[in-house]
Amino acid sequence: MTDQPSRDEVLAQSKAAVARFKEGLPAALEVTTTGELAAILAALPADTPLFLGEHIVARPDLSYGADVVQTVVAHITPSAEPTDPDDPDSIHRMMPALGLTTVYVTQGHDAGEEFEHPLQPVDSWARAEERLPDGDLDGGIRDAAGAVANIARLLAEGAEFIPDDHDAHTTIHVEITRLESAAERLRKIAPIAQKASE
Repeated sequence: MTDQPSRDEVLAQSKAAVARFKEGLPAALEVTTTGELAAILAALPADTPLFLGEHIVARPDLSYGADVVQTVVAHITPSAEPTDPDDPDSIHRMMPALGLTTVYVTQGHDAGEEFEHPLQPVDSWARAEERLPDGDLDGGIRDAAGAVANIARLLAEGAEFIPDDHDAHTTIHVEITRLESAAERLRKIAPIAQKASE
């Protein structure tokens, strides 16, 4: 087992790695072709880790319409790595990794520049998973209500394939009504729950 580096040495290594990364990718950049991605990869150290964004994201104030397009943004993202690969309990250093994230933007807008603004998952369930554990009950419960409403909508679409006089059709529509009511109750209770938690 090798000697562990000091925390100052680990910090210096992390800063140097970030500086090398930014020489190849100074800022978040919209990627539209494989050639553009290949150029970024060629400019970065060969051992740079690669991460794919878990969720599609967008600015909270994005107005969805026909002019909204899906783009991919290449950006720096932190990656925790043990200083000793054979010892997972060794000191971890934050090293830069290349992130590729799908972003919704208004057509004509630079997605790389948009990435410098606060973004949030497009999916309401994903937003709820981020907000509720952080104590954002108002936003998180509203997002959860949206997810419940989406389930009701999907069930309604599926129920169209069942004959109206079948018991399954009746049962599903009863549950749809319950889900819609639950979503509405959650929306109403969200601000009250937030205030109660403060």
